[in-house]
Amino acid sequence: MILTTCPACAAPLALNAPRCVRCQVRYCNKTCQHDHWRRGHKQICKKIHRGGNAEQYHADKKYEEAVADAVEECAEDTDGQTCYICLEDGSEEGLVRGCSCRGASGFAHISCLARQAKILVAEAEENNLGDKAFDERFQ
Repeated sequence: MILTTCPACAAPLALNAPRCVRCQVRYCNKTCQHDHWRRGHKQICKKIHRGGNAEQYHADKKYEEAVADAVEECAEDTDGQTCYICLEDGSEEGLVRGCSCRGASGFAHISCLARQAKILVAEAEENNLGDKAFDERFQ
């Protein structure tokens, strides 16, 4: 996820815009960078850096929000169900419905779905499957 607006003034950013040295947040100019530092960037800069720098930190934050929304939206449907991948219940992480089918086999943890996707991509790369072969398998 590439951040496209200045966090200080919301102006569009160029890819070669000035950056914070530590966390790589981009700014439209040095004035915005100094202003943002004074308005609180100083307090979260280390946290952003530890989170993989600006783009990764904000992508992870959006991911966590989306997962929380999905689990909340599916909470009523998934009550008492188990994940079809790991076969555990959704008590801690919560489950989401993978499809709109009415059966009980469509419930899974987001982390299980992500892990399954990583395994499938690694398998495709290991077997030298190009995009065409990958698309044919999963259509």
